[in-house]
Amino acid sequence: MLSNRDRRRFERVAARAMRPGGRGSVAAVLGRLSTRTLLVTLTVLAVAIGLGGFYASRSALEPRAADLAMGGRPGAAPEPLPEPRAARPVQATDAKPAETRQADTQQAKATDARQAHLRQLQPVLRTDADRLSQIVRRMRGEAHVPGDLRALFTSHRTLSADLGNHHQEYSETKERLRKSLADQEEEFQQTGQLVATKLALAPAGEARRSEVVGAILEKCLARGPGMTITTRPDGYQYTVRGRSQRYSGGAAVAEDEGAAFAAFTSFTPEADVVARCESMKKRAVAIMASAEKLSADALVLAEQTTLPGDCKYTNAE
Repeated sequence: MLSNRDRRRFERVAARAMRPGGRGSVAAVLGRLSTRTLLVTLTVLAVAIGLGGFYASRSALEPRAADLAMGGRPGAAPEPLPEPRAARPVQATDAKPAETRQADTQQAKATDARQAHLRQLQPVLRTDADRLSQIVRRMRGEAHVPGDLRALFTSHRTLSADLGNHHQEYSETKERLRKSLADQEEEFQQTGQLVATKLALAPAGEARRSEVVGAILEKCLARGPGMTITTRPDGYQYTVRGRSQRYSGGAAVAEDEGAAFAAFTSFTPEADVVARCESMKKRAVAIMASAEKLSADALVLAEQTTLPGDCKYTNAE
């Protein structure tokens, strides 16, 4: 359908064609045309006018290519609609009941307390290992360990007693070892007293009686020669239980040392002394084996990462 503008144009053209003039009128021209041809012509004209108006209005809206080439900017494009935000996942709430959470908390506290106590016991076990090694060395050299054995076996004033709550077998074996050492020391002292009563010593050497007894026991227990005197052109050397005193300047053997050496060389142990020495030698072998194994066991236990057993230190409450 023709627009109002096109219709008015058509009406003006038709009016001019109906006016008389000097030249041939439009009516005469139209008269020569058939009615059908006239209708086709007018239709084509209307379509051409409509298309021209359409493209003219479109070109006014779109940016020109020349403007874009010169740096012009097209009109701002309409902003896209914002995308809908993704729904945030609903956080799961702790569905554990209060009793379960309380149990988990208590379990965590118990674990922390146990690990802390484990770290307390590790240095105690390492000290045990070192002291047990000392026992092996002293038994090898002297066949007995004098002194306070309970203090020797107590690496820590309070925690040593607690080892039995966590390493029962180790603690029981260590206690048996302590008793064996106590028995060894008791028999050593009794044998020394027995030897002292049977030892014949000159008055000059009386002050060295305990020294001579110790030398006799060392030899009886097969731990050393006991006592020696070595003469030299410039003097002599007096040795008792591995400790030596050398004299030079052509000095003669001192009277007390000569009397002590004479008593040592003249002493012949009787059967009861020999029996006691054999008993102590056998016990010494067992003590050294046990102490050596316990020392190794203590180091192994000190490296463990878990602590068995329970005590007041592992109680988290």
